[in-house]
Amino acid sequence: MALSLRMMTYNIRSGRNLAGEHDIRFAADVINRCRPDVVGLNEVRSHTTDVPYDQADALGQFCGYYPVFGRSIDFAGGEYGNAVLTRLPLIDRDIIDIPDRFEGESKRFEHRTLLRCVLSAAGHEIVLLQTHFGLTPGEQRSAVETTLSLVRAEKRPLILMGDLNMSPDDPILAPLFEALEDTAGGRAEPLTHPSDEPTEKIDYIMHSRAFSAQSLSSEATTNSDHRPLWADLCLR
Repeated sequence: MALSLRMMTYNIRSGRNLAGEHDIRFAADVINRCRPDVVGLNEVRSHTTDVPYDQADALGQFCGYYPVFGRSIDFAGGEYGNAVLTRLPLIDRDIIDIPDRFEGESKRFEHRTLLRCVLSAAGHEIVLLQTHFGLTPGEQRSAVETTLSLVRAEKRPLILMGDLNMSPDDPILAPLFEALEDTAGGRAEPLTHPSDEPTEKIDYIMHSRAFSAQSLSSEATTNSDHRPLWADLCLR
């Protein structure tokens, strides 16, 4: 029997909905409705001044997953970064720094990382990269190059998810479309941001050719400023 996995990526805005109300259960409600096997999260806080607990741990408890937090930066007295929630056994995890690159941009800069998890599923080892790319071209080029080096070195089935802060027609993103298959087929839909009336697709689920995408869905919810994105992937 072919292995099928439901994968979900969601920028949770640190538990704030579009109205600015703060409650990690906003994200939990969305995850519980979708019921994915694995969830990748962006903008997750841990023990900050306004969030005195680990949001990944809380979501794991609310939704019934094993949580993995991946720090990107120190923030507000605690930490901030990406996370993975998994129902699959975790074999290994590490955090890969994306080298900082400045090209004279004036926008706010933020150090970025990839959270790399190796998961076990029906006798297969699957590599998951969860990430949140930067806002400036220099950061984005560095992120693409770092991600490509991991993808090209990996022989196991691989999934890349996250908020990449670029639309599908951005030339900086093109090398990833060449190395991986996009669950949306390179189309600019489903739109994911902003969540009330989305005008752009910047959240992605991509995969190596070991997988085929059976479906791709999103949900019209304003529990964050992004809409969640999930896909059913089948191991060929």
